[in-house]
Amino acid sequence: MDIIPAVDIKSGKCVRLWQGSFNRVDVYGDNPVEMALRWEREGARILHVVDLDAAATGKPMNRDFITDILKNVHIPVQIGGGIRDSDMADYYIGRGARSVVITTFAYEAPDEVISIAKHYPDRIAIGVDVISGAVAIRGWTQTGTVQPYEFIKRFSDAPVYAFIFTDIYKDGTLSGIEPDRIDRMLDGISEPFIISGGVSDVGDIKKLKRIKDKNIKGVIIGRALYTGAIALGDAIKAAG
Repeated sequence: MDIIPAVDIKSGKCVRLWQGSFNRVDVYGDNPVEMALRWEREGARILHVVDLDAAATGKPMNRDFITDILKNVHIPVQIGGGIRDSDMADYYIGRGARSVVITTFAYEAPDEVISIAKHYPDRIAIGVDVISGAVAIRGWTQTGTVQPYEFIKRFSDAPVYAFIFTDIYKDGTLSGIEPDRIDRMLDGISEPFIISGGVSDVGDIKKLKRIKDKNIKGVIIGRALYTGAIALGDAIKAAG
């Protein structure tokens, strides 16, 4: 299971949101490239980079910062935030992104995203951002009526890299992983998953490893790393 540091960018700064709220922002650095290089130096094998402004507006306001990250790090990077057409997927994959994460576009135009996934097999991840049991879109500012299981099954035959499941209620809160909650939300789903939201300590990594009947290939960690609640090396060791 990969430990994946998050580099969330808003207005050119590295930030963490509380439960996805753009009104509750903590800044942890002024240089996204340096932050990405820090996690690489500390042993990360993959990074999760998000343009938060683009997630909310659809406009790639931090694209230059992300491009610089792709130029400077030597580990795989998955890019998310505001990828709402094939041109943006082409742009980031063409500049070396390991994968791009598509959520709103996947919700609104699943057939087009399936076509992109077939064009870039194993390079497209589908974001499954969930609150109150339904998938949220447009930077978590809108909640639809589609449940995670129904949403994921739309892409069951597409050659996607993974589904990135974010529990918005937990995200940025350091409130801990709830294995039973994750197990319920992923009930009946066999596709590969990356989990995000709520990791607070090494114990949470161990809890995820004990969820045996789900195909969990990685976990994204944000605030716990930035506050020092968990050291990246310790998390990697716990993940095995």
